[in-house]
Amino acid sequence: MNVYGVKPGNEALIVGAGNVGLILGYQLLQAGVRVRAVVEIMPKIGGYKVHANKLMRQGVPILTSHTIKEVHGKEWVESATIVEVDNNFNMIEGSEKRLDVDLVCIAVGLSPSIELPAQAGAKTSYIPELGGYVPIHDKFLKTSLENVYVAGDASGIEEATTAMFEGRIAGAQTSASLGYNVQKAETIVDNTMHQLEMFRKSPFSSRVVKGKMKVFSMMGDLA
Repeated sequence: MNVYGVKPGNEALIVGAGNVGLILGYQLLQAGVRVRAVVEIMPKIGGYKVHANKLMRQGVPILTSHTIKEVHGKEWVESATIVEVDNNFNMIEGSEKRLDVDLVCIAVGLSPSIELPAQAGAKTSYIPELGGYVPIHDKFLKTSLENVYVAGDASGIEEATTAMFEGRIAGAQTSASLGYNVQKAETIVDNTMHQLEMFRKSPFSSRVVKGKMKVFSMMGDLA
């Protein structure tokens, strides 16, 4: 829809209430698609409240502790059954509800975008805390390849804020390594590294920090 401008359906069900699912829901509404519901298996919404509020103001229900059970249709999606889950994520019998939809959007389980560095020959490793295979890199986002840096979803799945921090670090570090505006670049790197470290002190970032430590250690072993 975003790349080609093609309306993907008329009645949608979104699975996943993280920021991707919530933003997608609002974009679908803007494209003239009716969003019947957003279901989230966790007991609370994973995305930012501001994104959730946009949907709820438009009358879109966000159903936590719910998941999709079945999709129905022959040549295309005709309907879907959602169901409530208990604290152990087991489906609660009798709580099923069937929705007439022709589109089911799966907004869970993001994967790192490593195609370009991998094709260039950067060494990768499977780091579950970062969402899958990622290029091995150091804290300055430098990969195993000379002058090849990664940032954002190319270095692991995390928040948009950290992607911007990483992009700033990688860009400034690249400039410094090539001898351009070295003093200014180093200042940018130092300041942004501090901001990134402060942002990752949140308990929500503990899993990512664990994954990053693994990657940094691997990069040290390569050196």
